[in-house]
Amino acid sequence: MVGVTSVGAGSLIIVFLLLLYPSIRVGQLVETDLVQAVPLVASVSLGHLFFGDFAVGLAGSILVDALPGVWVGARVSSRSPGSLLRRTLVVILLASGAKLLGASTSLVLLITATALVAGAGMWAWLRVRHGEAPLVWQERRRPRRGSPAVALPQLPPMGQATAPGPD
Repeated sequence: MVGVTSVGAGSLIIVFLLLLYPSIRVGQLVETDLVQAVPLVASVSLGHLFFGDFAVGLAGSILVDALPGVWVGARVSSRSPGSLLRRTLVVILLASGAKLLGASTSLVLLITATALVAGAGMWAWLRVRHGEAPLVWQERRRPRRGSPAVALPQLPPMGQATAPGPD
């Protein structure tokens, strides 16, 4: 149960939320995870404070590291497309899993670099296979649905006279 409710379980909860609600934006899922994590951390902190097991140095270093990370992560996740965040989450979880299994830092860096290069190559291959340009910035801009491909002249509203043109 600790693995599902602890502070570090955000990565598990995000994956479960992605599987359960694939149509929700990733930014909303991150916000949902933060809403779950903040009360949990607050209650655990109060418990440590009440029972005398509170280390000011440890709490201070966690705050100094966490607050800028949360701020930057919130800014990036709210402005980035969901597909990019999903891919980033996969690479981060792969690196974290490798480190948890006891891999050395150099091996984790090698695994991460391999995942980035192989993932980008596989994604480009899939796009070409489905008839799209390999890279997003190489494809033509398509007109939005419902908008005409060519700009049509604006007609005056019904009932209003138009000024005669020069003949």
